[in-house]
Amino acid sequence: MLQNKKQIVMAVVLTLILSVAGIGAAFAQDSIDNIPGSGWWTGTQIQNVGTDTATLTISSYHKDDPSKDAVTGQIQINKDASKTFLPSDLNLGAGEFQGSATVASNQPLRAMVNTTNQNAAGYGVPGGRAVAQYRGVNNPATSLNFPLAKNGHYGKYTTFYIQNAGTAAANISATFKLGGGECTINKNNVGANRMVVISPQEPGSGCPSGNNTGLGAMSVTSSQALAGVVLEHGTENPAVGLQAVRGFAPADADATVYAPIIKSEWYGKFTGLQVSNAGGSAANVTVTYKGSDGACKGQQFQSQANIPAGQSATFVHLVSGGLPIANPLPAGCLASATVTGGDQLVAIVNEEWMSSYLAGGGNGGFPASTTYSGFAANSATDRISLPLYKEDHYGAGTGLQVQNVGNAQASNVVLTFIQSNAPGNSYKTKPQSIGAGASLTFLDVRKRADLWDGPAMPSTVKDATGVFAVVVTGDQNVVAVANETSYPFNLGLPGQPPMTLDSNNYEGFNLTPPAQ
Repeated sequence: MLQNKKQIVMAVVLTLILSVAGIGAAFAQDSIDNIPGSGWWTGTQIQNVGTDTATLTISSYHKDDPSKDAVTGQIQINKDASKTFLPSDLNLGAGEFQGSATVASNQPLRAMVNTTNQNAAGYGVPGGRAVAQYRGVNNPATSLNFPLAKNGHYGKYTTFYIQNAGTAAANISATFKLGGGECTINKNNVGANRMVVISPQEPGSGCPSGNNTGLGAMSVTSSQALAGVVLEHGTENPAVGLQAVRGFAPADADATVYAPIIKSEWYGKFTGLQVSNAGGSAANVTVTYKGSDGACKGQQFQSQANIPAGQSATFVHLVSGGLPIANPLPAGCLASATVTGGDQLVAIVNEEWMSSYLAGGGNGGFPASTTYSGFAANSATDRISLPLYKEDHYGAGTGLQVQNVGNAQASNVVLTFIQSNAPGNSYKTKPQSIGAGASLTFLDVRKRADLWDGPAMPSTVKDATGVFAVVVTGDQNVVAVANETSYPFNLGLPGQPPMTLDSNNYEGFNLTPPAQ
């Protein structure tokens, strides 16, 4: 397998967690090695962000059984284009596979991974609605921080998938700081490129559980570089909801963090902004919101909190009283946020339906939730890659939220959509304007004849032709989140058909031009 990798020039090695990839597999509901239910599988979208055609191979590593390791043949992806890989494309063979992967290429790559139990493409289970997306890791680190961990907190749990992305076997140590106390879980002699599953539910862990006592954060360390993702889930079978976010390396922390999508009772949805202080002293944190649409459009709001070292604070965007930190936003507000204070901040954003909205028949009573990570100011650039965007692709659609994180008005933000099944087809928008700190949403773009500079995206784009990679450029630094859900975007309003997909999203990749 190593010889296969060396047949090409490795400009980059990309690590992926195939967290619960199963081909026709049924995982036990009570198993701590997997999220509950059955039919879990992963799809991966890889984008070439280099200057020439990429030639790549994907090596997969079973977490327990090296005899099930696999490697693909050499695969080519055009410049700026992307390609989808299902489990069958990775030569994983028949039966169950759970593990991790590396991607070796002669061009720089970016990737996102989709984990789901949806009944599609010959995978999944009837009634499976859960789906989550997260980014592949280009820069592993010897320590990772996860701002949110749950162990039976109002029926929610977190399971962590940690890959040894180093060159030798490693001992991995995970420390949970929960409301009821602290616990540590050690995993020893984890082979290079392989992953382990860590859960505060593990027998003998001693980790606190329950409402609030089972809520906190987790950090993981090793002498070898690590990549990791956390999946948040309930206990239902089949699962109808899943959330995912990557672990934060030290380089991901900064004194300023951006969040492009904040919702305050926006069509029945709200967000919780979880800010973690990874520094050595307490931080006086300020969150500045800029209204993008609805009741807060064009307005600015602020909220503050003091966060001790190593701890987190949650800003919940509900108008109802009794919250530990008051929500300054009105109901019906879509906004972006900038977090400042301290010197080592990281953040994630959770989005959910309001319980009162579901009880009233919104979204057919089905819960849906999603998570994305905030963007450190030190990572922001004027060029973004997004490997996966959908225009009415077999009942799924994507909305892109682009935030201007520069100090001045952006007047030349351009999006280029590259069709995945025909990379020679690309569609470029006219320059867009976005205020400093504000964000702009792009969705149903095939219906906007006024949007394009040159050939317009055909209005007939759909299903097999409705998958794109996207490149965003600007005259100010920008960040972006891709948010995928059911199409048409009926918002799950009472009296309308419920959305059939769990909400899911991933963070765009900031690039240093021309590409790195």
